[in-house]
Amino acid sequence: MILKEFSKYLQENKDKNSVKLLNEWIIQRLTTPSLNKVDNILKAELYFAKNNNDKTLIIAKSETGRTLLNALYNFSMSFEQYKLAKFLHDKKSTDFKIS
Repeated sequence: MILKEFSKYLQENKDKNSVKLLNEWIIQRLTTPSLNKVDNILKAELYFAKNNNDKTLIIAKSETGRTLLNALYNFSMSFEQYKLAKFLHDKKSTDFKIS
């Protein structure tokens, strides 16, 4: 359920870095009013802190939150690998000519 929502967000913004999108998506979900169960789960398991330089840190509240955050991170990394594989599939070896 959560991966499905995050997957939709990744597909809508596939030209951007997936890990940055994960950070944006979680912060967006944590700062807006809950609309569904996904928002409720994220708010129950995660929170974020922001420093003076506007850098954010997402922190898990429990072991299940750490598992959730790890799963979301791994999913975002697999989406990055998918984008790279798709890019390379359309290339030929001559496209990478070394002089």
